[in-house]
Amino acid sequence: MATAQNQHPIGNVFFGFDFVLQPLAVKWACGGKRDQDLSQIDMLVVAFPEDAERAELAPMVATLSQMASGVESLPHILGADLNEQQVEQLCAAALQLNIDWVTPEQFVMGDESGIPDETEAAWANFWRVVESLQ
Repeated sequence: MATAQNQHPIGNVFFGFDFVLQPLAVKWACGGKRDQDLSQIDMLVVAFPEDAERAELAPMVATLSQMASGVESLPHILGADLNEQQVEQLCAAALQLNIDWVTPEQFVMGDESGIPDETEAAWANFWRVVESLQ
């Protein structure tokens, strides 16, 4: 499957968006709410439809959303088996994630200055947990 990751970084605003989508899929698999995340993603797709189409963003989001069907789906999302303690740690971190702050303007400029401190801390914590699982 082609992903935003495969696109040339200069030519597509969704380059690297996999690093947002996969953690959100983990959040959804852990029982986190999807509606606000999907609404924010839809807003970005509407703002940058050509880039979203070239990055095959809609099918990627649909696949991850379908895949995120409970903690038993985490090995499929992550490509790794986890024990019960690792699942608990990962879910505790993932449930704190959101992209509520993202606007098309911030997104296209790569401007992360609008991220609330608690959101920035949640994302940093999620990646620390992921690194500790390896």
